[in-house]
Amino acid sequence: MSGQERVSTRLIVDCVRLEAGSVDRIEVARRCLLDDPGVQGASVVDGVVEVEATVRAAGGAYCAVGRVAGTWTAECRRCLGEVRGPLEAPLREVFEWTPTEGETWPIHDQRIDLAPAAREVAMLALPLAPLCSDDCAGPVPERFPTGPAAFAAGGR
Repeated sequence: MSGQERVSTRLIVDCVRLEAGSVDRIEVARRCLLDDPGVQGASVVDGVVEVEATVRAAGGAYCAVGRVAGTWTAECRRCLGEVRGPLEAPLREVFEWTPTEGETWPIHDQRIDLAPAAREVAMLALPLAPLCSDDCAGPVPERFPTGPAAFAAGGR
């Protein structure tokens, strides 16, 4: 993917050729700007993810299988410093004419939008309580010790 590529909050795939049977799959490799790139304490860097997927017809529906990748940033749960890491999660979504809320996504005029599914996958892949390092002592280790030694020192 080129650095000059336009990034959009929509990732529309025209599935007319799948419906007509002229192709058996559509390959997608695009960058997507998430409309809301984070949750409390963690987010996708610059709100941009890369989506690579194969879209196939599946008996009146479309299936998109691939991956969502990017970089996340969050606060360390102990010291509150910035932590970054790779975001990579599988994308396996079904698109239907009459979607089931919370399970499948809508088809509009033989087009699907992978962006909402990519956002959901990215949000679920964000870390819940990251650490900057396994031995992070926190902002005031003398006052608020962490780890097993902290409990042993307290007489427990």
